[in-house]
Amino acid sequence: MTTPLIEAEDIAKSFAVRPTPFATRKTLKAVDGVTLQIRPGETLGLAGESGCGKSTVGKILMGLLEPDGGTIRFRGKDLESATKDERAAFRKDVQMIFQDPFSSLNPRMRVGEIIGEPLAIHRLVPNEGHRKKVLELMGMVGLSAEQINRYPHEFSGGQRQRIGIARALAVSPKLIVADEPVSALDLSIQAQIINLLDELKKTLGLSYLFIAHDLTVVRYFADRIAVIHQGELKELAETDELFERPLHPYTRSLLSAVPIPDPDLEKAKILMIYDPSLHDYDKEKPQWREIFPGHFVQANSREAAEYANMYP
Repeated sequence: MTTPLIEAEDIAKSFAVRPTPFATRKTLKAVDGVTLQIRPGETLGLAGESGCGKSTVGKILMGLLEPDGGTIRFRGKDLESATKDERAAFRKDVQMIFQDPFSSLNPRMRVGEIIGEPLAIHRLVPNEGHRKKVLELMGMVGLSAEQINRYPHEFSGGQRQRIGIARALAVSPKLIVADEPVSALDLSIQAQIINLLDELKKTLGLSYLFIAHDLTVVRYFADRIAVIHQGELKELAETDELFERPLHPYTRSLLSAVPIPDPDLEKAKILMIYDPSLHDYDKEKPQWREIFPGHFVQANSREAAEYANMYP
């Protein structure tokens, strides 16, 4: 079996919430016991509603946030015990594409400087080869050489996201954390960016953690999908399997909200509202269980039996 590129085991993260005149200081649990793996060359989709902890998981895997508990392993190496050089290599091998392409780019830097900055930081090319490499990266993402001296505000949203992708590719990463990279773009531009990411995956052998709330986008791009709700993973399966046999009520509620291209069917469909109180965990707490091969869900034994018989 192939060694996972990156593994997160039982990671957790909480944030202190500032007190207000109406509430005392409290702690918000953003991620609670998340375990997942991303294989070489795989795209793992992480889906859920806004505020469910998706981006926090991505930032923990990136090393931008320190988890309160749990273990992160990259290529089998525990990052907590990694040396300074190993951490530096990790920062090069794992890059991020941000949700808002405008705020993630320095408005005072030209495009050539933005894309070339990682090359200088990691000293990847000699000075005489710097401009050539930047132009190569721009060409890979569909930008022209004439645009190298322009500033971010001179580009459209889709072009700015291409700049962000080029910057992430500059250090030849193995894994890219894409944090809702198309949610701020028009639909036609979304398709272009998704196709670009898919092409880069095939040509460069990249792996992705693709974070999104739109399951239609995730379905097109991801090999497997993990569904997260209030910081906990609820279900994990290969993409087609998840859409054909959704098990957890929260997953089914997300899928019920996916638009249907047929107007009559769209009007007739029934939206499901997920109510966490429907679970009775007083006698038995839920566990991560494999119901079908490669199809996992959070459930107690009674729910697991129901899920196993849900589809003939």
